[in-house]
Amino acid sequence: MLRLNILKQLPRITLVSYGKHATVTSMQCCDTNKLTQSATQLPFNATTRNVFISCRLEKYNRKSGAKDAESDSEDEAGPEFKDERDSKVVKTKVNSLRADLLLKAGLGIARNKIENIFYESRIRINGKKLAKKSVQLNEGDEIDVIRGFSQQNPSHLVVSRVVILSSSEREEGYSVNLRRYKSLLVENYAGVNAFKSSAVSDH
Repeated sequence: MLRLNILKQLPRITLVSYGKHATVTSMQCCDTNKLTQSATQLPFNATTRNVFISCRLEKYNRKSGAKDAESDSEDEAGPEFKDERDSKVVKTKVNSLRADLLLKAGLGIARNKIENIFYESRIRINGKKLAKKSVQLNEGDEIDVIRGFSQQNPSHLVVSRVVILSSSEREEGYSVNLRRYKSLLVENYAGVNAFKSSAVSDH
């Protein structure tokens, strides 16, 4: 009877078996005033063994849970993109997918310079003139900043390009993967989107 009362008072303890007896080696969630000694000898049998849950097992489960959480966060990191010829992958965070913010993050252009090239009509989104700097973009969109005409071929332009490879929403803003081309040779855009400046690139 005394043994059952002690078992009820100690919901979580660890037992180490020594022959016919078990020694209480650790305690959790119990009132220490109810024990007269740090180690109490209790009769030990198979039924008693199945009643107790080891604190070590709980610690192991907590560590395993932490590892699982880390692996989940790694899975959420998204696909890996590698640098290609003449391009570099930029991983960064932005407050939104605005064109000007992505230009600043991808090409490292200062905000006042973005203002200037915008009013000079030197920004193209998927080959079309950028009407508003605050326009929201999506994965796969291409942003071109026209640097000028090519000296070797006046019908072609030298541009710096940013391609949105992926974007994932976070608690604050977005995590994005951008591919940056510092210098690309492209044909002049057609129609109203054509670049008509007389500036010549230093490329």
